[in-house]
Amino acid sequence: MPESSISIGQRLVKARKAARLTQGELGARSGLSQRLVSNIECGHIKGSIETLTRLAKVLGVSVSHLAGERVQEWQEGGGRDEVLKDPLAPVGLQGLARNGALCDALAITAEEWAALRAIKLSYLLPQEAYSAILLVMRSARPTV
Repeated sequence: MPESSISIGQRLVKARKAARLTQGELGARSGLSQRLVSNIECGHIKGSIETLTRLAKVLGVSVSHLAGERVQEWQEGGGRDEVLKDPLAPVGLQGLARNGALCDALAITAEEWAALRAIKLSYLLPQEAYSAILLVMRSARPTV
């Protein structure tokens, strides 16, 4: 099934199962009811942005992912390429972006590039520090 034809509910089911949560557990952790989670998964309702944001946060995915946005299209032109084009990007982050083999091995997503770019410090970090920050960000995601 093409990615574009998968519903919000189907994406939610997939993310919930990947997180090894029941509908009830997901509802409780996000402050929502199991019934609401079920209604979204079954396609009876789509869920508000606030609701999807709460669910996405618990599941460690983006609202864009749940909504079916084609992240890959803007990831290729956005994440790493934008860092390479940005003369104001920190030197260490530019070094990471220039290291294609390391970027491929780390499989850095567009969201992760955005998070790394959002780090504002009064001192410079080396490339290795950005790699370490990335790994810490990944390990800090909610897991079950």
